[in-house]
Amino acid sequence: MIKVDDLISVKHSVKFNFERLRKKKFKGVSIDSRKINKDEIFFAIKGDVTDGHKYLDDVFQKKVLLSVVNKDWFIKNRKKYKDRIFFVVDNTTLALGAFSKVHKSNFNIPVLCIGGSNGKTTTKDLTAAVLSQKYNVLKTEGNFNNHIGLPLTLLRLDDSHNFCVLEVGCNHFNEIKYLCEIAEPDFGMITNIGKEHLEFFKDLSGVAKAEFELFDYLIKKKEGITFINHDDKFIKNYSRRIDHEKKFSYSYQYNTDVKGRFKGYNKNFEPEIEITCGEKKFKTGISTFGKHSVYNGLAAAAAGLYFRVSTGKIRKALQNFTPASSKRMEILKVNGLIIINDTYNSNPESVKMGIETMLEFNTKGNKYAVLSDMLELGKASREEHSNIGKFAAVSGLKICIHSEKNLTTLFIMQKK
Repeated sequence: MIKVDDLISVKHSVKFNFERLRKKKFKGVSIDSRKINKDEIFFAIKGDVTDGHKYLDDVFQKKVLLSVVNKDWFIKNRKKYKDRIFFVVDNTTLALGAFSKVHKSNFNIPVLCIGGSNGKTTTKDLTAAVLSQKYNVLKTEGNFNNHIGLPLTLLRLDDSHNFCVLEVGCNHFNEIKYLCEIAEPDFGMITNIGKEHLEFFKDLSGVAKAEFELFDYLIKKKEGITFINHDDKFIKNYSRRIDHEKKFSYSYQYNTDVKGRFKGYNKNFEPEIEITCGEKKFKTGISTFGKHSVYNGLAAAAAGLYFRVSTGKIRKALQNFTPASSKRMEILKVNGLIIINDTYNSNPESVKMGIETMLEFNTKGNKYAVLSDMLELGKASREEHSNIGKFAAVSGLKICIHSEKNLTTLFIMQKK
């Protein structure tokens, strides 16, 4: 339940017609006028594409009692809506974050934030699946990992939850810092450092600086614990700043707290790995397609081992996992063709790994790739697209086609 008193505690705000508000609690919060119900609070978010204030009439038709609006809109429209109940703030987006932080403070539960350039959504889902074997986990749905998605996730916290797994994303500096100030994580995991959003971060060092805002927060918090991927050189080097007792490491290449060994693929091209942690040693499959899963699965297993989920339950979670947040590496079989649908906003490392996955897939037929633009690469765009083209050219693919859309799609086609 959402408490009105928690909303009132948000600074720099004004109550309008609150004497008419009889309800002290609401079932939730929504920013979507199409999906909101009368027992929720509406936040009118002004974004780059649309403005939630434009849909207030639709919200009122659904008998929503309380709306949070921007002050500049309210000044212009208060006479028109003099009978409505508003909570007026300088910026509804910032108010949403502040409100979610207050709401989260009502629950004393551990929070794990997962960031990184590649694989964070799948790693988040796998980790939540593993931890759900022991805890009732609230997790980020989809890849709603930004300054709006994360607060909306936190506002779904209720008394039934005893663990929270959040995905944190960024394409500018200080964004993850802001998300951490809201979520106040106790644990943090960064999957890897790759060539993402170079238009804003310039180079890999810039990407690392942005992603490491999560670890920076945990170090400053002092009692925070970091999960360290030693197979990534940036993360491994950064980990030297962290006290030994404040980190838990995993790797395929190095001797770490959790050591993985890739055993190959099963008949469904799902990876199988062997995991060692102290005296514990077990094998497990990972019920997701392709090479990406080798790394995502080990990270999730490491989190499970740290939180003392049994090896049998870790295996159960990984082997029975069903992707829900996205259609990354979705397999479609149509008229003798096997199609790998991997459509999303991509970066060079993900495209290369997708091609490598295609090459490792055993088929007698031809292999085709449909590749599209990778956005937000800035000055590195020409070079990175050229590098992908060269890699595809020597990879053995039958044909490589470029599409004019912001998606990277990989297809494997198998003759009958």
